[in-house]
Amino acid sequence: MSFKKSVLLHDKSVIVFISYMDKPIFIIFAGLIGTGKSTLANLLSKKLNIPVISSDIIRKKLAGISTTEHKYEEFEKGIYSRKFTDKTYTEIFKKAKEFLIKGSSVIIDASFQRRTDRNLVLNMANELGIKVFVVETLCKDEEIKNRLNVRIKDKEQTSDGRWEIYSRQKEAFEAIDEIKEDFHIIIDTTKVIEVCIKKVLEKLQVKYD
Repeated sequence: MSFKKSVLLHDKSVIVFISYMDKPIFIIFAGLIGTGKSTLANLLSKKLNIPVISSDIIRKKLAGISTTEHKYEEFEKGIYSRKFTDKTYTEIFKKAKEFLIKGSSVIIDASFQRRTDRNLVLNMANELGIKVFVVETLCKDEEIKNRLNVRIKDKEQTSDGRWEIYSRQKEAFEAIDEIKEDFHIIIDTTKVIEVCIKKVLEKLQVKYD
């Protein structure tokens, strides 16, 4: 299913004028824990009626545990070790490629803190001859702390992100400077969600009336 054919929007106020015709597009959400990646990725998935692949869900399925079971590991330990993270991204890319080869656009929701992982996305897109957009979510530390403190009390949450490991991830995050400006969408998620999603849609050449 191509992007053009898959845009069965739930919001009738959205007009699609994608110029990619029958080719799918590849969208990845990247950023630190608590910056709103999953919230925006899931909303965009519903708006555009395309699948989203969550690193949190894939990681826990690979670990053989429930998506709502929490593993509050130390930074880069246990199921968050480099080795297990590599395994998680390999599975994510495998699933994404399956969708893209079939002609379906796809969204990946993951931190993408390493440039090497982002380059693998760029290489896949080049190989398939499709467009890739990187949505980088940013937020103030104080707001992230508040969000993570609320999240940890939610038993239905999949993410294990918490304030105790935020600073470590922030230090390890490699700046997203390899993406061309037209395909790098930076979103300040302290703004209301409607404003955030509108900016993403406009960058994807999808706009409101």
